[in-house]
Amino acid sequence: MGFGSMNPRVRLKAMREDASLNFSSAPLDDGLSFEDQLPLAIVPCEVLPTMSERVRLNDRNVSLLKTHALEDFQRREIDADLEGLASEIERLDQKITLVTELLCDLLVAEAKIPAPIPMTLSVAGLRCPLPEGAGLQTGDWAIAELYLITTIPRPLKILTKVVHADADSVTLSFADLSDGVQSMLGRLVFRHHRREIALRRAGQEKLSSDQ
Repeated sequence: MGFGSMNPRVRLKAMREDASLNFSSAPLDDGLSFEDQLPLAIVPCEVLPTMSERVRLNDRNVSLLKTHALEDFQRREIDADLEGLASEIERLDQKITLVTELLCDLLVAEAKIPAPIPMTLSVAGLRCPLPEGAGLQTGDWAIAELYLITTIPRPLKILTKVVHADADSVTLSFADLSDGVQSMLGRLVFRHHRREIALRRAGQEKLSSDQ
């Protein structure tokens, strides 16, 4: 629901809430970004979440981003005296991972997870093709449900402002992110941006060697 369809009192309250939330009008212009294909659902907001609801969203997102960071964790060198213990821990970890993956397969089969779509993602927002039937317009508020880990049917849920929408694409600016979410999301974007550059360079080197 846009501002135009609200009565004047509700519209004034919404405009005040809008002004109190931090977001970028050009979320992809500054800082790093990367391209990927990820499942995404965009749920329009008829009413902005309350402050307590936004706090809970941030807490939830921090927890999920920590899980994503663990997925990217690289094993460090182990002291020789601890190799036996490390091997046992690794075997247990592999068993837990297998059970988790089997459980996730069941959950993924039951959950209605959107198909992955191409997008550009930064710490401040994202741009993607306009989902069919989304009915989004510039100035609208929406919750972006972004599935960062495809094997875990639990998305980030981020309050966003639609800063651009046309027939082909939509640009969402992340709003009211906590410091913790911004920090962890920034690390995620940096890691993916670095990998993107490394893959691009490797492709260019292979192309040069084949010529």
